[in-house]
Amino acid sequence: MNFRPVKKSKSLILNVTSLIDVLFLLLMFFMVTSTFRNQPAITLVLPRSATAAETVDTPVVVFLTATGDVYLNDVLVEAGNIGTSLEKLHATSRDNRLVLRADEEASHGDVVSLIDTIKQSGFTRVSLSARLAAGQ
Repeated sequence: MNFRPVKKSKSLILNVTSLIDVLFLLLMFFMVTSTFRNQPAITLVLPRSATAAETVDTPVVVFLTATGDVYLNDVLVEAGNIGTSLEKLHATSRDNRLVLRADEEASHGDVVSLIDTIKQSGFTRVSLSARLAAGQ
């Protein structure tokens, strides 16, 4: 036997429309004010140059690390397959431009042999990537 009176409870209604609006406004604010950089997954320390200029369009990028590893458009390429990979890429690409980003600790001999391999594969315009000198 239950002698307590039955209570009619009002259901609680939460209006979340304004909360969602504020959330979307914050999301849009952070999307508009944030900056996006193309940060490659390969860690390189580029050498400094007083005459370095920024290139806007880089269709093909070759990375040479300090340990001698070669990456073609962020994909590791084995030492014996560099020439064939570059030739395949040159056959599908209409552009003869290529950017070489070599670490400042990379061997000069590795850089020169890589440039020879690049030129033998068909790319005729090779640009070397560098950082601006300190103070500029």
